[in-house]
Amino acid sequence: MLKEKIEQVIKEMEGEMITLLQNLIRIPSENPPGDYEKIANFLADELISLGFETEIIDVPDEVTKAAGLEGQRKNVIARLKGTGEGPDLIFNGHIDTVPVGDLNKWTYPPFSGEIVDGKVYGRGATDSKGRLVCYIMAALALKKLNIPLKGDVIIAATCDEETGGHLGAGYVMENGLLKGDYAVVEGYSDTIIRAMAGLFQLKIVSKGVPAHSGWKWKGINAIEKMAKVISALEGLQKELEKETSSINGMRYTTLNIGVIKGGTKVNVVPDYCEVEVDFRVIPEHTLEEIADRVRKVIDKLRQEDPEINIEVTKLNNFITKPTVTSENSPLVQELQKAIKEFTGQTYPVIGVNGQSDCRWFVDNGVQGINFGPGRNDFNVHGYDEFMEIKDLLQTACILTLFARNIVS
Repeated sequence: MLKEKIEQVIKEMEGEMITLLQNLIRIPSENPPGDYEKIANFLADELISLGFETEIIDVPDEVTKAAGLEGQRKNVIARLKGTGEGPDLIFNGHIDTVPVGDLNKWTYPPFSGEIVDGKVYGRGATDSKGRLVCYIMAALALKKLNIPLKGDVIIAATCDEETGGHLGAGYVMENGLLKGDYAVVEGYSDTIIRAMAGLFQLKIVSKGVPAHSGWKWKGINAIEKMAKVISALEGLQKELEKETSSINGMRYTTLNIGVIKGGTKVNVVPDYCEVEVDFRVIPEHTLEEIADRVRKVIDKLRQEDPEINIEVTKLNNFITKPTVTSENSPLVQELQKAIKEFTGQTYPVIGVNGQSDCRWFVDNGVQGINFGPGRNDFNVHGYDEFMEIKDLLQTACILTLFARNIVS
């Protein structure tokens, strides 16, 4: 049976998978700063040796500089060619990682790839080098099994996901340098994520008049005025909590006041206060609708208090609308079948209030979901990040069968 053949070939590749993961972990690719020269070249050479048609796409220096970044941005695209008679499937993971933080808090060095108790340790072991290895080996298993492909299987190893992906998946998709029909983007091995929240952020500034605190009536306290804004936003959040999403896992649109700054000295009436607010928007809402509701809240405060002086501006680091792939998509249906084949169960199909590079695919007409090896409790973004070898192998089996059903 095909299931047993897939399990056998993945088991035969276990050593190869672990070695590749260790080698990728041992090449630092923290973002920031985003130095991708070594890891992109290494990965491209490996993919070529495995029989993939491979290219490195360099982001032009002027584009990188215009984004306020330094260093060369590189994306690696590799493919196993089909006959062109079927849909093309993209597996997307990113080559950058978050910084390692305090080295003294790692039990095992973050760039060691050390194996302990069936786990490979290091920064990026799950997020997202382990996922890339899984995707590569699932595609390679199809080749080893001599399964004829009607569509292409594409590995897209892109940069800068940890800072929004604009010059990674965003660059290759928005410039037509990568095309496909379906995309599986980095995710976890215990859920299928089909929807992600929209995202935007606001900076709200309160301006007052400074004065000595002993003569407070001569000034206007910007912090106290901002307190009214914060209270009003809390009221808006309570309204939004009643407007729940129909997608399991997403709950409701959230707003989070994550930064506050203001004042110069305790005995001075502050003339300035600012907050930064993060919004995660469910598909039932639009970004424009939520921004308009914030404006109305602040307009009401202005009417109630003539002394209030509030300015609102958008922070442009991350702005994206909600993204949704239908539960009836072949991506979800075929993946669920493959999961059932190898685990005997089905996985929850959910939405989340986070974001990923999946948005770049969905926004450009490619059906996308998030799925891959690893779970949240594998210390993702934390100290002693790891990938469980058993999870890596099982997920590779699932994705091999899934890919075969999509492109053959």
